[in-house]
Parts: sequence; C-alpha cells; structure tokens
Amino acid sequence: MRRQTTNGQVLLLFLVALGIFLLGAVGFAIDASFLFTHRQLAQAAADTAAQAAIMSVFNETNNGAFGNAFGSVAFTCSTGSDVRTPCVYARYHGFGDSANETVAVDFPSTVDGVTLSSDDTPAAVRVTVSRVVDTGLISILGSAAATVRASAVAVITRALSPVPIVVLHPTRAGAFFMNGNPTLEICGGPFKSMQVNSSNAQAIQINGNASLLDLSKAGPKNWAGPNSCAGLGGDLGAYGGPNTYPGSMSLGSEGEYIQPASPVADPLAFVVEPANPGVPGVQTSVSGGSPGCPLAPSDSCVVYSPGTYNQIRIQNEFALFNPGLYYITNGGFEIRSNGIAHMAPCTAPIANFGCGMVIFNAASSSAFSFAANGGKFQGTAYSYTFPDGTACTGNCLLGSLNSGPFGGILFFQARNSPARQHSFDGGSGLVLNGTVYMTNTVATMTASPTTFQTLELQGNAGSTTRIAGMIIVDRLTLGGNPAIRMTLDPTSSLNIRQVALVR
Repeated sequence: MRRQTTNGQVLLLFLVALGIFLLGAVGFAIDASFLFTHRQLAQAAADTAAQAAIMSVFNETNNGAFGNAFGSVAFTCSTGSDVRTPCVYARYHGFGDSANETVAVDFPSTVDGVTLSSDDTPAAVRVTVSRVVDTGLISILGSAAATVRASAVAVITRALSPVPIVVLHPTRAGAFFMNGNPTLEICGGPFKSMQVNSSNAQAIQINGNASLLDLSKAGPKNWAGPNSCAGLGGDLGAYGGPNTYPGSMSLGSEGEYIQPASPVADPLAFVVEPANPGVPGVQTSVSGGSPGCPLAPSDSCVVYSPGTYNQIRIQNEFALFNPGLYYITNGGFEIRSNGIAHMAPCTAPIANFGCGMVIFNAASSSAFSFAANGGKFQGTAYSYTFPDGTACTGNCLLGSLNSGPFGGILFFQARNSPARQHSFDGGSGLVLNGTVYMTNTVATMTASPTTFQTLELQGNAGSTTRIAGMIIVDRLTLGGNPAIRMTLDPTSSLNIRQVALVR
C-alpha cells in the first residue's frame, strides 16, 4: 500500500515537472518568435540609421545645419529628442523614443574587407540599437526580460569607374543616336566600353547604313601607350534595348553586346560643383615664337588665366590656357572660325589641376560649342603633345587631375541647367584629354524627362575627334561623317566615392 502511494506521488511529480517543461517550451517558442520580430525591427532601424548617417557625411550635410551636426566622436542619442541624423532615422523606425531603448553611434577607423575613403572623416559609421523587451511565459523559468540588439556599419569607400562612355538618361528613346555615316572607335580602356542606361526599348537608335560603332580595338589587352589602338574588343551594355544592336558594330574577339545590362550610376555624382572664384580671368598677349606660341613673330597668341569669365569665345585668335578653373557665368565656351586653343606651357603644376583645367559653365542660357571651321589659325592646324605623350593637331585641351576633387573633368555643365545641346565638331582636329561631364542628374530627368543635356559629336568627311577620357552625358548623338576616336588608358583609373552598407 505504501509502495503504491509512493508510486502515485512520483507520477504526480513527473506530470507536474512535465507540465512545467512543456509550458516553458511553449513559452520559449512564443517568446523566441516575439524576440526574433523585435530583432528584425532593430536591424532595420540600425541599417537605416547607419545609411542616413553616412549619406549625411557623403553629402556634407552633417555640418550643423538644422542642429544635426556630428563629428567622429562616439555618442549615444538622447531619448526622444536628438536631432542628429542617425538618431532621427532610428526613431523613424521605432527606436529611441523610450527609456528602455538605446541608440549608440560610433565611428570605426577600419572595417574588415573594406578600403575606406581617405577623403572623408568619418568614413565609417556604426549604429547599434537595443531594446529591453518583457518576456511572457518564459518568465516562469526566471527570465522576466530580454535585450534585443542589432548593429550596422555604413561606409564611404573608393571604387574604380568601370565605363568610359555612360549615357545617363533613364527613359529616353534614342539616348544614344547615330545619324549619317559617322564612325565611333574606342581604343583601349576597360572591358566595358559603353553603357546606355535608358529603360526605353529604343534607347539606341541608328539612322544611317554606314554608321559604325567600332569596339574591336577596345579593352585592356595589347595596350601599347596613349597613341595605340590595338585592343581585342570591348562591351556595349544597354539596359532597355533594343534586344539586338540596330546598326553596324564591330566587337572584336573579346567584345559583347549585353542587353539587358544594369544601369551604371553616375561615376562623378560625388563631384561638388565649383564655386565662383570671384576673381576675373585675365587675358594677355605673347608674341609668336614665345613658349607655346608657334606663330610667326609678327603674330601673337592670347594667354588665358583661370578665373571668372562672362564668356569665352575663341575666334580669330590662337588661345593658350594656363591650368586652373575657368568659371563662365553667361555666354558659354565656344571655338569658332579661325580660332584654335592649346594648353599653355606648364612649368609649375597646381593642386587639383596639374597642368590641366576645368571649364565650368554655370550659365543657364549657353552651351559648349566647337565649330566645324575652328581648330585652325590662318589656315593651319598646329600640332601639340600632351604631357602623357598623346599627340594632337588642332584644338588640344587637358582636363583636371583624376586624383583630385574634379575627377579628371575638363568640361563641366552645371547640373541645374535647362535642356541644352552641346556640339563638338572636329573639322580641323580636336583632342580632349579629360572627361566631358554634362548631366542634369537622374532625379531631375526622372521628374522632368525633357530636362537633359545632349552632346553632339559631328563633322564632315575626314574630320577627327579624339577624346582621351570619359564621356558622361544624358544623351549622346553622332552626326555627319566624322571619325571619332576615344583613346583610353586601361592602366589609369578614376577612384570614385561610393556609399555601402557592410554591417
């Protein structure tokens, strides 16, 4: 009888223990799901806050405007009221309004696997959010609360720009357009030579049976210097279409037509438009035979110095440009009949420009224009050799340093300009050793598809245009019968700032 009573007590204890265990297991499952949900919410808040913070650094808006300044010293957000960027965005996602929530911000000096931008301080932001959460059934086992925590790291890093020609308009038909019988030849450069971003099925349009896009000598293989053209082929990427290239194209043994190809972001979006220097540009004369002026002693060259200009129009003159910034406020930049432009001799390279220049057109009513009868003075197209050995006849201009804040730009159209068509005619020879950068930004074109910048390369039979750099424009058109060559050094690279969430 006692043994049966003992057995009953053991069974009762076992059932009670089993019930507690099952209740705890159910509680653990419910609470684990509950905590997992809070963990996902915390991760979303940390991701967003870190990205917003690094974008504030990237866009230089963390400088005190609206009280949101933050430097590179770690801090914890004040509950419910902190206006610093990561704190605000954490609150947008439900973290930072309560005393049981913490939003901590710090700035790592190194991040595994990432090369941080040396031009930004800070170049990395880490946001860690945490919340104390009351548990439910699991509290029976003694844990009345748990802390969920998540962190994210966002960085500004450096990447190599992959494409020499980028056509940025997001939707337009004929974003890349060839009319007449032009030939566009690309020599050297990276494996992808050109990208057309438009989502339109007719983003590439060809009107002319003899027009040719020649990528057969593009790419980094067989590169033999700035005047060589011996690659084995490069790629053309089109996002929207057409499915097959609608004209004549030579791809070489290595090139491909890739469609669809994901759009390429503006590789120079990080470049800040220059401010008006407020110092008037100066023009002086030097006699023929002076350094850089190959004319007869009875003639003279006009030497331009950097500064602010109402307009620059080269006509009936031989112009020499000293290195620096040329800021144009009204009438644009033009080279007309009997006008030719070279770089002046450079004995002392200057910061950000080296021996080159940036021509920034801030004017809303004007454009860049090279006339067909420009590039000669008194009937002669004079020769010139760039510092890297690139040979030139006619108009010969050099852009800023790739490593500087202007990213190798030579021609820079203000991003808030109304729609404009810029025309480069290489009738007498044209070599631009630098980047042509003309865009209204993708955001502007998305909101207003008719507001964009067009670059037209054109000419008559036998005319030549060489561009040793990149073309970054909203729309690119080729007309007439010119031979247009882009010569690109695959060993050189443009390091661009990029934002990334790396956690």
